[in-house]
Amino acid sequence: MVAGLLGACLGSFVNCLAWRLVHGESVWKGRSHCAVCNHPLAPLDLVPVLSWLFLRGRCRYCGERIAARYMAAELLCGLFFMSMVAVYGLTVHALALCALGCILLGLSLVDLETYTIPNGFIIAGIAVWVASFAFYGVDLSAMGLGSLMLAFAGSPLAAVLLDGLLGAFVVAGCLLALSLVFDKVMGRRSLGGGDVKLVFMVGLFLGLAGSVLNLIVACVVGIVFAYATQKRRQDTNDPQAFPFGPSIALATWFTLALGPQLITWYLGLF
Repeated sequence: MVAGLLGACLGSFVNCLAWRLVHGESVWKGRSHCAVCNHPLAPLDLVPVLSWLFLRGRCRYCGERIAARYMAAELLCGLFFMSMVAVYGLTVHALALCALGCILLGLSLVDLETYTIPNGFIIAGIAVWVASFAFYGVDLSAMGLGSLMLAFAGSPLAAVLLDGLLGAFVVAGCLLALSLVFDKVMGRRSLGGGDVKLVFMVGLFLGLAGSVLNLIVACVVGIVFAYATQKRRQDTNDPQAFPFGPSIALATWFTLALGPQLITWYLGLF
């Protein structure tokens, strides 16, 4: 429960950060305000999830509608934190993944509005991994990060490092190569550079097997999301533009929570 509350609070902050990045406002200066009337928000207007519900999705001062994405982002971030603590316990690994969740939420919100993923989010994710991977360890009960590399690396630390680097470079490299071939054949851009960088970054946390599973899930989610947002994209200047970042983020959540068990089950078939 505490993890969920903390996640919801950080989700509110990340939502504000993403909105300010998109609209060119300072991330560090100025009070939170209504996006329509610019009235500063009081503490009661900033309670995660509950404020939006009690105000019925409208600004207390001008009555304009507040997008449901604010509440949804807070709720999703809270659920993400709870799921990471449930799976990984009260560990440095879980703390790092919660930080990753905030980064994924922020870049997804920006990507949904601008169809771009700022490099700052990618750098922040890599920095979190560099600062924390030495504390992860290898769970031998499931095929998580480092499990498949332990026999080759010789130590849990080396296994986690090797698996993370392979997950980042191999999967992101293959995705980049495929997108370049598709670009050449189709004569148009198929995948943004930010998406490849994002696959690289989350690959560090997922390892080789997890990254492969993550990419498959992301493609499935992306196809569903593309179909659901087809009308909106047709109304834009570039109807072929598609924000793939949120699909990768959701797939990463799925892979972190259920991936080790699914990989263990799949390998058990052979």
